[in-house]
Amino acid sequence: MMRIVENLFKALASWSYYRIGWLRAGWLGVRTDWRARVSPRARISGAHALGCIEIGRNVTIGRGSYLSSGLVQCAQIGRYCSVGPGVVIGPSEHRLSHWTTSPREAEDAGESAQTTREQAVPTVIGDGVWIGARVVLLQGVRVGDRAVIAAGAVVVRDVPAGELWGGVPAKRIRSVTADAAAGC
Repeated sequence: MMRIVENLFKALASWSYYRIGWLRAGWLGVRTDWRARVSPRARISGAHALGCIEIGRNVTIGRGSYLSSGLVQCAQIGRYCSVGPGVVIGPSEHRLSHWTTSPREAEDAGESAQTTREQAVPTVIGDGVWIGARVVLLQGVRVGDRAVIAAGAVVVRDVPAGELWGGVPAKRIRSVTADAAAGC
């Protein structure tokens, strides 16, 4: 019975934490879906809209950007970015150099669960970037201004400005700024 009460309290605390962030987003003028989970520590002032998305505390979203749905844990998103549904940006990662990647196993061995986690390095997304549906951008990746990431891509390395990238792992498909200048 005590375990049920403890779990109920944790669920209520989590819900309250994200509701505070959701209310703060509305107060800042951000259009926010009622299902959005927004950390009150996220810097989202000026963002245009947040859909059914979870925004962590180590996140900055620039003016005019909108995010559809998914998870953003550790990122700096530039101005006027368009982020599609089901996107994962800056997910937490485990240290592969440690003897285990399981936080539970580390605790059972007498270590802190944090010894299995990598130090968070933000994903940096430039201005005017378009990110398609179900894209995964790993921690520490940098995406240049006006780049386009195709739907379903897994981005594991830096994307230069003005390029279209796609695939698993993502690779350069072509330049997008040259096409726009040519009127294509």
